[in-house]
Amino acid sequence: MVVVFDLDDTLYPESAYVLSALEETGRLGEERLGLVGFTSALLRLFKSGKRTKLFQTAVEEMNRPALTGETLNLLLTTYRNHQPVRLAWHPDALELVKVLHARYPLAIISDGYMPTQRLKAEALGAAQWFSPIIFTEELGREYWKPSARAYESIMQSFPGESFVYIGDNLAKDFIAPRALGWNTICVHRADG
Repeated sequence: MVVVFDLDDTLYPESAYVLSALEETGRLGEERLGLVGFTSALLRLFKSGKRTKLFQTAVEEMNRPALTGETLNLLLTTYRNHQPVRLAWHPDALELVKVLHARYPLAIISDGYMPTQRLKAEALGAAQWFSPIIFTEELGREYWKPSARAYESIMQSFPGESFVYIGDNLAKDFIAPRALGWNTICVHRADG
């Protein structure tokens, strides 16, 4: 049996990464672009539930001119390249991974932009526990979940094995593995 995990919100709280990346991006906006209060505006918007166009919305609320393409690209690049020193696992997830790793091969399939996903995995020390780690962005955006491509790749790496997939997103995590005959487990957490 091979146990395959999702990354974000299954193994660790993604909001921890987002908050850290927003703080770094906010500091850049304040120091290099003169956007005083940008960090606090970004954090407030995220904590209020806003998930898209955070940079533009923060600038609008600060009554500053709209961000140009070049400035927006700088902020997005800073956010996506944010490298946290360390991310904290969900304690129960790390405990489960340690137990399973002693008995079964473990792998990860993760959606999201690169290099962000790789930096998250590195900050968790995921390579110590999982192989392979598949970032669907590297396959092409058309192969993000719910595409079966990453799941099929795992199956090719472990011919003749049975598979279990553990994830948290009902909208995309379970469609392909169920269609391929995998067992699936949905993790529901109060914080994401």
